[in-house]
Amino acid sequence: MIKLNLNRGIGPGLVFVLLSFLLLSLSRLGLYIWVHDEIPEGYSAFIFLQGLRIDVATICGLYVVPFLLLILCVIRPLARILSFAAALLMVLGFAFLVMNEAATPGFILEYGVRPNHIYVAYLKYPKEVFSMLLSGHIVALLSSVVLIILALLLGSYIARKVFKDYEPLRVKGALLTFLIICLIVPAGIRSTTGRRPLNPSMVSFCESQLANSIPLNSSYSAVYAFTHQVPQLSANDIYGFSDDKEIMQAAVSLSAGDFATPNETCLVRQTIVPVNTGKRKNVVILLEESLGAAFVKSLGGDGLTPYLEKLKGDGWWFTNMFATGNRSVRGLEGVTAGYPPSPLHSTVTLPETQNGIANLANIFKSVGYETAFIYGGENHFDNMATYFRGNGTKLLIDQRDYDNPDFVASWGVSDEDLFRRADEQFTKWHQENKPFYALVFTSSFHDPFEIPEGKVKLEGEKSRWSDEKMLAAKYADYALYNYMQKVRQSDYYEDTIFIIIADHESKVYANSSFPVWEYHIPALIMGKDIAPRVDERIVSQIDVAPTLLSLAGIGGTFPFVGQDLNRGNIKERALLGLYETFAYVERDKVAVLHPAKKAFMYRPDFKDQTLSALDNDEEFIKRAAAIENLGPYMYRHGSTSMQKCTLLSD
Repeated sequence: MIKLNLNRGIGPGLVFVLLSFLLLSLSRLGLYIWVHDEIPEGYSAFIFLQGLRIDVATICGLYVVPFLLLILCVIRPLARILSFAAALLMVLGFAFLVMNEAATPGFILEYGVRPNHIYVAYLKYPKEVFSMLLSGHIVALLSSVVLIILALLLGSYIARKVFKDYEPLRVKGALLTFLIICLIVPAGIRSTTGRRPLNPSMVSFCESQLANSIPLNSSYSAVYAFTHQVPQLSANDIYGFSDDKEIMQAAVSLSAGDFATPNETCLVRQTIVPVNTGKRKNVVILLEESLGAAFVKSLGGDGLTPYLEKLKGDGWWFTNMFATGNRSVRGLEGVTAGYPPSPLHSTVTLPETQNGIANLANIFKSVGYETAFIYGGENHFDNMATYFRGNGTKLLIDQRDYDNPDFVASWGVSDEDLFRRADEQFTKWHQENKPFYALVFTSSFHDPFEIPEGKVKLEGEKSRWSDEKMLAAKYADYALYNYMQKVRQSDYYEDTIFIIIADHESKVYANSSFPVWEYHIPALIMGKDIAPRVDERIVSQIDVAPTLLSLAGIGGTFPFVGQDLNRGNIKERALLGLYETFAYVERDKVAVLHPAKKAFMYRPDFKDQTLSALDNDEEFIKRAAAIENLGPYMYRHGSTSMQKCTLLSD
């Protein structure tokens, strides 16, 4: 009878392996019970078996170094030091697993999926994240800290027990154990004999992103996101790539514009003809953080923006505007550069788009405009400062540039302070007779929803949101309205085109089909010469840049796949990206493309905001796949270059 000695050889490591399996299995079971309604029938066994597969890969990667250190304890003079190092790494590894599982419920509540690339991206900004957690999520923060401390204490206690009177392996046993680990660990991490190693798409089993994330564990999900931050642009990536001809046809199909013949560097060259043939106009984009249609009563929301409802009658109001993504960087690239959502990270962060692309700032700068990015927070966040500074923005204003602001929150100064500073700058430029373009990006309506006291109050509004969030929505609306009222009395108003638009909806949850309506956002274009009207066409953030250029009086050939909404014969469509999923929306059908080339189709009802299952149309899906790959293709071929792809007309 073989007696297992946990104080000998790799015995201490096996204890931590078993403890880790227990932790991950219990966490997965808890999540399974919690989100059971999201999971299709008949997949329970699949979830837990594939979960075991993921856990094996995770634990193999996490504990391989401590196991090797335990084997090296065969070198007796170093055994004490090596065993201590192995114990320390195992305790820290176990605490790492606990930390990520502890963060999972809160992350799911916020983003509707296990920790992913957003979780990893926020680690770059500890000040902002810690401030947000401290201000609005103190219970979750303290709970996680307590659990991590308990994990460290438990791990330390177990380590002391299993390393008491520790006995290293003998030479033969060490060699045999080393050979076994050399076989088990690579096989466990790779977890397949196929061409591609284990990845999240292999355990994807349904249309719900949340359900598909349950077989994963949060440490695996986070580490996978971290190690895949560099854009993968090969046919082996998580998305299948169409050939160049199909992508070209897809680009043209997105717009009713006039396209020039492509050249070696430019996939798309669309001609914009100005509707304004008089004096060129200033352009101001008021990008509202998270203020999606869910808060706008006339768009089917909760009625928390009464002032925006007043403003909409004075301008060009869009009832079916859709965001391209669920994060600010997606809204920024969509609105300012007309860039389509894609499997890549946002172009705000990608290395090849940090200088010289054809976004609005570069274009306006080239025709003599002053250009600005005005923000209430710290513009290093999400690489915004580098991106805007390298792409035509001459003036960057962030939190450090406000003298005695009235209110400062976790994410920066209040919207009122922001608009006051913007007004000062626009007045100065107007007095100096300088045309200007500016992107003004708000931050008050951002978790933890800190706003100045006494500005707004709840008056019996009913909503699924917390009181703090409802108040923040009302404050964002209040500050915006006050600014627009002041603007109408300004000297620069009659020379300026304004667009009020959200960067994305506040909450986008991955559901059993695709959360199309959670990309629905308000958009309003205002100005002295803008005739009031209601536009019910289905349009996208990628259409904003061509439209604003036309309204401002700037024409030419630009690498935009969006379209000038001043035209009457536009193509009604929207492009939506959610993590590893893409949706292409038209008036009567929606194609949803999942990892591993899974595709589904639905019929949208824009009145009831619902989707119903539809038989797959292979040609439509093929076109959607080509559209999905526009962004990567344009990025690979430098097809956004200001120098190579843009030709301004007189």
